[in-house]
Amino acid sequence: MSLSSIQPVQAVTGGFCRIISYRSARVSRQTLTVTAALAVSGLMTVAPAFAAVAVQQPASSRGGDAAEATTIDRLVFRLQEASLGPGYGWGNGVLHYKGKDYDVRVTGGGGPAIGYSHSCAEGSVSNLGSVDDFDSTFWSVGAEATAGSGIGTMALQNGRGVELHLSTRTSGARLSAETARYRFRILGPAKQSYESMRCPG
Repeated sequence: MSLSSIQPVQAVTGGFCRIISYRSARVSRQTLTVTAALAVSGLMTVAPAFAAVAVQQPASSRGGDAAEATTIDRLVFRLQEASLGPGYGWGNGVLHYKGKDYDVRVTGGGGPAIGYSHSCAEGSVSNLGSVDDFDSTFWSVGAEATAGSGIGTMALQNGRGVELHLSTRTSGARLSAETARYRFRILGPAKQSYESMRCPG
């Protein structure tokens, strides 16, 4: 085969190679363009998803904080009682209602007692719609005392459906509160906090 016959082939082949190279470069640029477009599209699709998660998380956190911020109405009071027969007591306490503390005056009794006793009671307040609903007479609907230790429980209820579920610590004469009644009076904003008035552990 002569050189003259080979050169055209080389020329054609070289041209073909140049065409392939050109087309390959062109395809590569198109591929890069498409890939970049897909990448941008993917980021645009993913970004709202992350944004949605970022928005939802604080809402969930706020919901948890709101739940934790919910307060339980509580009562603590100290009562002194002296009698021979039906007991009569007097004392003071603090009502913790909707995050605020109120001074409370307590009088009453009724359970049989001999001599003198000192009691501290604290617990939860249920079904209290307003402070005015608390200012009333409560009757005991159940009591249980532990002999010797002076530790017991007591449940009280008034005519407005407000209930007190209390743990009691008594020193001195052991009281039976099964027929007792207590008059609670709201005196105003508390001078001492509920926490500072709590019964000793």
